[in-house]
Amino acid sequence: MVTSSLRSLIPGQTLVGADLRLLAAAVGQQLAAYRRGWPLVASRREIPMNYRVWGLQFGRQENQVLTSVGAIADLCQRDGIDGRLLIVGEAGVGKTHTLLAVGDLLLKRGGPVPVLVDVSAWAGETMREWLIAALWRDYRVAKPTAASWVDQAQLTLLVDGFDHLPAPQQRKCAAALEALLRTNPSQTALLCCRRQVMESLGLTFDQFNGGIHIIPLAAQQVKDYVMAQNCPDLWPVIKGSKVLQQLARLPLHLTMLVAMTNPAEPPIRNRADLVQRYLEDRLAQAQGSSAQHRATLGWLAQQLESRSRLFYLDDLQRTWLPEPRQLLYRLLLGLAIALVIGLVGGNLLLGLAVGLMLSQIDLEIFVYFRLGLAIAPLSGLVPLILTCGLLALVLGLGLGTAGALLLTPFGLGGSGFGWAGAAGATIGWSLGLVGLLRGGQPGTMQSRLIPNQDVRLALRNTVILVAELGLLLGLMLALPAVASGQSPLALLPLSSARLIGAGLVCAVLWLSFGLQHGLVRLLLSGRQGLPLAARPWLEAMAAAGLLRRVGGGYGFGHEMLRQALAPAQRGDGKGAIAP
Repeated sequence: MVTSSLRSLIPGQTLVGADLRLLAAAVGQQLAAYRRGWPLVASRREIPMNYRVWGLQFGRQENQVLTSVGAIADLCQRDGIDGRLLIVGEAGVGKTHTLLAVGDLLLKRGGPVPVLVDVSAWAGETMREWLIAALWRDYRVAKPTAASWVDQAQLTLLVDGFDHLPAPQQRKCAAALEALLRTNPSQTALLCCRRQVMESLGLTFDQFNGGIHIIPLAAQQVKDYVMAQNCPDLWPVIKGSKVLQQLARLPLHLTMLVAMTNPAEPPIRNRADLVQRYLEDRLAQAQGSSAQHRATLGWLAQQLESRSRLFYLDDLQRTWLPEPRQLLYRLLLGLAIALVIGLVGGNLLLGLAVGLMLSQIDLEIFVYFRLGLAIAPLSGLVPLILTCGLLALVLGLGLGTAGALLLTPFGLGGSGFGWAGAAGATIGWSLGLVGLLRGGQPGTMQSRLIPNQDVRLALRNTVILVAELGLLLGLMLALPAVASGQSPLALLPLSSARLIGAGLVCAVLWLSFGLQHGLVRLLLSGRQGLPLAARPWLEAMAAAGLLRRVGGGYGFGHEMLRQALAPAQRGDGKGAIAP
């Protein structure tokens, strides 16, 4: 109640329309980043695709063929379709690429804001709950705002990653999505799905009103693309092989062939052979040890098996560590805090106690709090600074006055005001921080465009907020001394100043998640983990065509590449690549 009232009084609290415009800008940046990073190789021209309109109702098959994503966007907005469209096709035919292009057009046309949601890590929640969490994670939409937008169908859902779920999860996810659409008739959504998945699982998607089936490339389209990529020697190789003629009809396979140094020798036998040959060719082009690169890529592929397809360095946390190293992580976290308090504050025993306590608190589980500190514009800090400062002053002065009244008979009125006021200021500042960030802060929508963006922003903002707390503590301790005509530092001897300074340093390192993130990076480094200099390595793998760089995240070019690199395969039939 208190924080809600304070929010209403703070300048800069945005209206719903302004929030939607901020979200649209963030979505536009994200879609642009996805479309730049999605192709495996730099293309001189887009591959022109054709799309057959697929009628879902009564199982009818229409003969209409669309030749542009603009026509798909028109179809999506047509009466009878009402913004509920399936994008169907084989693996590697370009479903995600089509989804992104249609989403970009819908964004420019106005209406419900299209938001890309990747369900590859969906864990069984209701779709409403999952969407609210996803909107915070990907766009920093505060929980109350996200709930309102979902309930009022203010967004068009661009659902991707469905094919990457295990089969039992696909059934449950389809049911959850259908339930959301059934209970909210105005909700619009586009979903990518392989037709084979729909048929094998018996999924009907009754709440979708139509679909388009992406048609594989014709021979002339393959030839035109190969020539446009300045690879005239590749076309005779494709034309002379029945296997390659079939494989090259899918844009993913075609771009692999274009990127390879010598796809002719030895002859490619099947799709699995093409994927392995592509990986070997790209690993050979990357600088450094191919074996080490493959081992690290294998580790990443295994980690992303049950997580979202996009990997952000900011998301590294304790759960990425093997079980034995998680205990070591807690030990090192506690020791690091103890050392700061011991060396800077001069009290190692207190440092060990504080370190032990903080090492048992997993800050990463408080997603709204941790990511709420990673606000990009400095103007977004104003509500936090004002709220934390106001509550710190109110409680600081209140508790300080109470302390002075209680201890004045003992001749300790000044000390009582100063230290009780400092304690009140700390409590008030903490309450303001937790109160505003517990459900996310309104009006701070942004997308993740730069690697390590969240960690850097959280560290910067935490420094500013903790500096505010330091000034308030100094004010509380200086006020009684100044009022009695003493030096402002009369209540703050060097030992106490050192201890407060150490506490503020620990607050910056721990609250920003910077210390935890650094320890996880350190413990993951090694032959079977991520290099300590992770970003240069990830950029090198993206440059080699082994990973995609999408905004601030990295992912494999396709699920087939991830499966081929993962050392351990799942038992649900999705581990092996079909020939």
